[in-house]
Amino acid sequence: MLSLRRITGYGALQFAPDGSLSPGDSVVAGGSAEARGILMRAVCSSGSFVIEDHSGSSSVNFGQAVREQVCEPRDGRSSHVWRLRLDFDDFQQMDASLEVRAAFDEGFTLFHELLHGLGYADASHARELGPCEEIVNRIRSELGLPLRDQYFGEAWRITERLTSVRLRFRSQARNGNPTRRESHYLFFLLTEPADSSADIGAVTRVDRKSRQ
Repeated sequence: MLSLRRITGYGALQFAPDGSLSPGDSVVAGGSAEARGILMRAVCSSGSFVIEDHSGSSSVNFGQAVREQVCEPRDGRSSHVWRLRLDFDDFQQMDASLEVRAAFDEGFTLFHELLHGLGYADASHARELGPCEEIVNRIRSELGLPLRDQYFGEAWRITERLTSVRLRFRSQARNGNPTRRESHYLFFLLTEPADSSADIGAVTRVDRKSRQ
């Protein structure tokens, strides 16, 4: 919740007793206008979003969005529910600088997965970032944080069951000088076999067991 408050600027953002997400008194202090717009689109949409804690999961790496079709028993009508799954343990185990951690935490991962429920897709090849992360980068830019520079990460097999994955970020240009940009890296380990060409998304997975 602290991350979502920081990203949106809604200092009173909270879960209501019925489990719904409420901006509280709607007073804004800093934060990203882009993030607030996405959050309000989700709240006002006809779809349903359920945030689930999947800490310690072997099938969820950082985050995952899964769409389910639910049929109402009373009238037979169906609706879609997006289950936004977060593995909070993964954020404690990754290796990154403080500024990269601030740009890739539980809140940013939730926004990435939320965008899937709003109709945005991931990158389809290595040279693009993908619509989801392009929008998330706009949020990072408003907050002055490093921007994600690649959707597909680079993986190195350490042992048969252990793979090291590197994901690149870049600092924003200072004083309008693009030559001042620097690369920053996030590292994490996967304990299942991985292919260096596989998918490393905002959920940062290479084994394709579950997609965003």
